[in-house]
Amino acid sequence: MNRIRKIILYGLGGLTVLAFIPLFAAFEAHVINVTAQIENALFVHPESLEYGTVFPQEHLNTSFFVTFSESFSESSQTRVGTIEYAIKQKPKPLPAYVAQIGVDSARAWCHDNYPQTPYDPAITVWQDYLSRCYPTICPALSKHPDNNPSTGPNANNDIGLPAFHNPWTEFAIGKLVKFPNINNDPADTWTIDLAVPCFKGQCAQDWPNFVLGQNPNAGDPLQYELPPELEHQTFGCDLWVEVTKIY
Repeated sequence: MNRIRKIILYGLGGLTVLAFIPLFAAFEAHVINVTAQIENALFVHPESLEYGTVFPQEHLNTSFFVTFSESFSESSQTRVGTIEYAIKQKPKPLPAYVAQIGVDSARAWCHDNYPQTPYDPAITVWQDYLSRCYPTICPALSKHPDNNPSTGPNANNDIGLPAFHNPWTEFAIGKLVKFPNINNDPADTWTIDLAVPCFKGQCAQDWPNFVLGQNPNAGDPLQYELPPELEHQTFGCDLWVEVTKIY
């Protein structure tokens, strides 16, 4: 019995000591200071592309330029030297809606609430959507890389996307390389080609050839015809240059 009693007492004593250990440890602390300066990795110019009034089956080209940000370009910045990015297409909010709730919230709403049913001006969901967002022109915008450099280890490292595609799942892909100084790829110029769609019931007979000539993998050309009720409207699309990897 004494032996058992001793074991129990030792156990209680052990519990008492363990209970007090955190109290003693709390009187000593070590602080590790963490700081970081967060900068954007890319510079994109210009901020907007405007085509003005266009007509069915026209081809209209414009371009934008992508390069390293000033911070990424600094000679003292040698830790990382490669940026991979994607060019995505998303629905564009109307200016009045942006002014009402802010650009980030407006963009998110137009992207998340795009109607899943075919366009019908009598359907409330489409009426509500087009009161906040532009009718989209995203599927008709191609992205063509500059194919520069054309030789060396970084040759043709960008992947374009023809017009008449699915903007929700298909993207153009780019890559910038800072090091080494020879055979690097510090900038990309992308040509954005608007292959203007026609309105259903008003398309030329060669419309299928026009679509498939731009993109042989476009599928049924009829799906890219615009609703005639939207004639005279301004169409829009936001191109997002999104960094996907830095190393």
